Amino acid sequence: MFIMRDMNSNDLRRVDLNLLVVFQTIMREGSVTRAAVKLNLSQSAVSAALARLRVLFTDPLFERSRAGMLPTARALELSALLAPTLTAIANVVFESPSFDPTQSTRVIHLAMSDDLAMVLAPWLARRKLDEGWSIDFGIHQTNSTLWRDSIDDPRNEVVLTVTPERQSSAVRSAPLFSGGYRCVYNAQLLKASSPITYSEYVAANHVRVSYDVQRGWVDELLAADGHKRRTLCAISHFSGLAPVINRVPAIATIPSHAAHAIQELCGLTVSPVPLPAPRFTISALWRTEVDGAPENVWLRGLLSDFAEAM
Repeated sequence: MFIMRDMNSNDLRRVDLNLLVVFQTIMREGSVTRAAVKLNLSQSAVSAALARLRVLFTDPLFERSRAGMLPTARALELSALLAPTLTAIANVVFESPSFDPTQSTRVIHLAMSDDLAMVLAPWLARRKLDEGWSIDFGIHQTNSTLWRDSIDDPRNEVVLTVTPERQSSAVRSAPLFSGGYRCVYNAQLLKASSPITYSEYVAANHVRVSYDVQRGWVDELLAADGHKRRTLCAISHFSGLAPVINRVPAIATIPSHAAHAIQELCGLTVSPVPLPAPRFTISALWRTEVDGAPENVWLRGLLSDFAEAM
């Protein structure tokens, strides 16, 4: 644990603050070699800086492994404290206290599953047109299994996913909205009550959407009652769901926001799930190092607006 104390300028003068930039870059890249490329320094210069950092903090900070340079517990603690501080210093030095989307022409990258993209991408496009923004949005595919890869991608400002059970101190998060599940089907092909009954649900054919096309919570609940879901096919992405459901008498049990988006596009029927369906929370995740970056702060505010509109 770190104890805050009054700043002593004489103490601070004895510290090369560039070392802290090197530390954060190694932390982010997980490699002295990649950090050297990122900083436009030689590998020997970065290695020498790391040696000085180890003396400064009396800790190894990083240990070599097959996966790269793994941070120690002290390094993780340091990174959580230093990242927002270095961002704040950069903002002061380079005078970038705010982000203006009407003046910027940069691409703002986000990562999310395609069910979220079905509702967020149109909303972002509409806001861009209405507000006259000059920025572009780049939306990349991820999911609750792959979100760590997406958060490590330096292009992505924010990753949207089901709230992870665990995350490192190098990642910050904020809940956006909670949701549940709905059934979606073509009522002209599948004759059922409104809302659909449990017996109709068990008897019907189903189309599953699953990243790893494995059994899910529906299968577990039905199995507990001695039933097995009659699955026609399993699809790994939501983009392939609507054409199937629109053409065959089958039910898809999917997040409510996706069900209503498909209903709007294809005129399908949406019904409550006749099972004790779980709920989930979608959160925004971002790297601690960009916590104070003006464009990241702006984007998180924009996502909060989206969540309120859900």
